Amino acid sequence: MRSLINHPAIKTVLATETDIQAQVQRVANELTLQFAEHEQRPVFIAVLKGGVIFATDLLRKMALDVDFDFIDVKSYTGASSTGQVKVVHDVSMDLTGRDVVIVDEIIDSGRTMQWLHNYFELKGAASVTTVALADKKAARVVDFEVDYFGLDVPDEFLVGYGMDYNNFFRNLPVIAVVDFDKVDLIK
Repeated sequence: MRSLINHPAIKTVLATETDIQAQVQRVANELTLQFAEHEQRPVFIAVLKGGVIFATDLLRKMALDVDFDFIDVKSYTGASSTGQVKVVHDVSMDLTGRDVVIVDEIIDSGRTMQWLHNYFELKGAASVTTVALADKKAARVVDFEVDYFGLDVPDEFLVGYGMDYNNFFRNLPVIAVVDFDKVDLIK
């Protein structure tokens, strides 16, 4: 079996495992400082499916105890955003009066993260902090700035470390660019 990193539909690697883990540690340190003096543990909410890999690595590097939950939302079909956010599976915790930290793998259009930010405020969160491993600022279609991010990435279709192309390449340990001239080779 050939390595996924060497798949012909992978054009180039943007971030190695070492690059990624350095940024995860930096973000964990910043979040630890932000919440170190809070009496109540913050609630980290991973956005399924893509945000899980980043969230678990981030939580393991945190120097304080946190609560952890998940939300599953859909806004993409294939490689295209629908522009609509739909909750598939909601959080199980009461967020009233809690500090919420939304963790996702990438912010591109900004629609989903902005929607989630507003959604958790409506659920009564005391504060909402947004975190992403990758920030694709050039793809923004809404006025939204993520609070913490690891990597500033170009406006390319990325896969790996939670990001996928139709559920392929999500488990790559790196962040890579898809070669759309060769996506027919993805099986």
